[in-house]
Amino acid sequence: MNAPFEGRRAQANLLPPTDRRGAPFLSDALFNALNVASSTDHLQSPYPHAFHSWPAGMHPVIAHEILKTLLPRAPDGGVVDPFAGGGTVGLEAVLNGRPFLGGDVNPLSKLVGRERCRPRSQQQSQRVSDILEVVVEASKERVRKKVLVRANVPVEIARNYAPHTLVELAGLLAEIDAVDDNDIRSTFGVCFSAILTKMSQRRGDTDVFGGTGGKRIGRFVPTERFADKVNELLDKQQALYDVIGESTKATFVTSDARDLPAVLDGRRAAIVLTSPPYGGTYDYTAHHADRLAFLGLDDTLFQEKELGARRRQHEKTFESEVVSMLDAIAGVLHPEGIAILMVGDAELSGKRIQADEQLKALSTASGLVMKAVASAPRRDYRGGPDRHEHLIAMTLR
Repeated sequence: MNAPFEGRRAQANLLPPTDRRGAPFLSDALFNALNVASSTDHLQSPYPHAFHSWPAGMHPVIAHEILKTLLPRAPDGGVVDPFAGGGTVGLEAVLNGRPFLGGDVNPLSKLVGRERCRPRSQQQSQRVSDILEVVVEASKERVRKKVLVRANVPVEIARNYAPHTLVELAGLLAEIDAVDDNDIRSTFGVCFSAILTKMSQRRGDTDVFGGTGGKRIGRFVPTERFADKVNELLDKQQALYDVIGESTKATFVTSDARDLPAVLDGRRAAIVLTSPPYGGTYDYTAHHADRLAFLGLDDTLFQEKELGARRRQHEKTFESEVVSMLDAIAGVLHPEGIAILMVGDAELSGKRIQADEQLKALSTASGLVMKAVASAPRRDYRGGPDRHEHLIAMTLR
């Protein structure tokens, strides 16, 4: 996999690392991953990394560098990400020939991750393209005939879209729902999800405010953007097929990270590589609200179990959540395995909490030992002093 990341820039505010400490091999590996990610100007992989945005997801270069370096020394077994997000770690795991299990309380994660790790042959892709042509033409015909379709979303979601755009999106989704092939319908649903932010009046994925009417989106644009997204994904899934063949060995489930031992049911992870939510920084339920509503996904678990949510800014609550998370990771880690956590400093009720120090203090009770740390500053979007992001390596001894 030479030069796997070229094209569109991602995470432009990730600054070069400034500190490393602990076991030399591990601290060097962590430092290098942060350094390469901060200096990589582009992020377009031949594989399905960038087809669907994911707020605050792990930089693919970090996952790539960590697994490339550590897997040759890891015991037999799979890679696990209990905060799987859009499936970045999963894709890098299957590219390295390891089975993968990813869990997330966000039900969209399972759908996006599955598409990100799904290989398709040219023949399989052609079948998707044939059905895509039918869906696109039917959607455009609805627009030409001015067929009114009510979007089955709450009013506060509908307000994020111009009225004519909302009608076209609702019609397009109706055509997608009519596809009788489950796999293809799932692919189309995820690609529909991928265009929603661009079709709304939001500035981006982390903008949770309502529409301002600033974007001008002409007729057929949602349908054509959807078609472009499907074709982009198919190209990348074919590239993945050329490397790994038919089987992905990737499994995604909707689950709470704290239930990880039950999900794995006795299996052990060679590597746990994950990026838990940064305490008090985001409410991810708000960032994904449009997608969940349009796709009709149940967000009950997401609302109840989102770890580190900004809406629950309480230091003791977050500390308890972190302890439970560490217990779960320790419960599934292979005795010779390694856990790599990418964490950021928390901001709870106006108090800054250094994530590396917090993990060191809380990990002992779980049986985990901090072996190495590499840290990089990140500018605080609220205007305060720089926060730090940390890659932390932990083992059971």
